[in-house]
Amino acid sequence: MSTYLNRGIIGYLITTVVCVIFTVIYEIFGHGVYSWRIRLLALIPLAMFGLFLIMKKVKFDFEPYLAAITFLRLFAASEIARNAFIGIIRVYGTVSSAMYYLYILSILFAGASIISFSVCLIIRIKHRRSAE
Repeated sequence: MSTYLNRGIIGYLITTVVCVIFTVIYEIFGHGVYSWRIRLLALIPLAMFGLFLIMKKVKFDFEPYLAAITFLRLFAASEIARNAFIGIIRVYGTVSSAMYYLYILSILFAGASIISFSVCLIIRIKHRRSAE
């Protein structure tokens, strides 16, 4: 499963660079108006890059937690999209009903990642106890 981690590391590094480029271009054409959501857009993929890099360095056995990591990746993607969309909408000076749907989607992915991680952890603990 090292390929999974390598793809995650490379993917989040590329996503961080794309977010930084998007932020710089948006600031250039923003006519002096900016959003803190857009300025901090690259932090989410950078944090995920760091998480995947740490998991690779410590040789974390993530196979039992694959569902939780997948939901965490979906949560990160939804947060990137939500922050970019809300940042653009706020700079534009309006409100959209889609913002609320993106909030709900982010909350659902966060909840799913927490629940799946907890379930995987409980199953792993029970499996270790039954093996002893």
